[in-house]
Amino acid sequence: MDVDPKYEFVEITSDKFFTYPFIFVTGHGNITFSDLEAQRLRTYLENGGFMYVDDDYGMDKAFRREMKKVFPEQELIEIPFSFGLYHCQFDFSNGPPKTHEHDGKTPQGFGLFHNGRLVLYYTYESNPSDGWNDPEVHGTTPEKREEALRFGTNIVVWALTH
Repeated sequence: MDVDPKYEFVEITSDKFFTYPFIFVTGHGNITFSDLEAQRLRTYLENGGFMYVDDDYGMDKAFRREMKKVFPEQELIEIPFSFGLYHCQFDFSNGPPKTHEHDGKTPQGFGLFHNGRLVLYYTYESNPSDGWNDPEVHGTTPEKREEALRFGTNIVVWALTH
């Protein structure tokens, strides 16, 4: 798969927003979408875009609230471990890996679908993106880092091929 490894920070309201097939969101605490941002995000997702969100601790309540602005008629659903995203490149038969420990809760993967296509994938209590940072940032072991990178590969491969 030929991909550009460079990334860019892009606002939902930017004209460039719709040119990216994959967007990644992570953070701590509160997140808010204006009505315009919610409308544009829905349009993006309904027209082929894919959004991966990693709750890096403390964002869950706000993220779920804001996604109701984007898809008021839907709820995030837990993705079964048999779903293709967990097996498309590397096998994750037990679902998302536990890269960073916060509360001892089980890692979960949730999603939203539009016309049968997964348009949003959301990891909770998993934190694979912590394993994508330089190892010294979170003290991630080489094994956890490799696992996180493999899981991220699955997310990107799935998003760009489905």
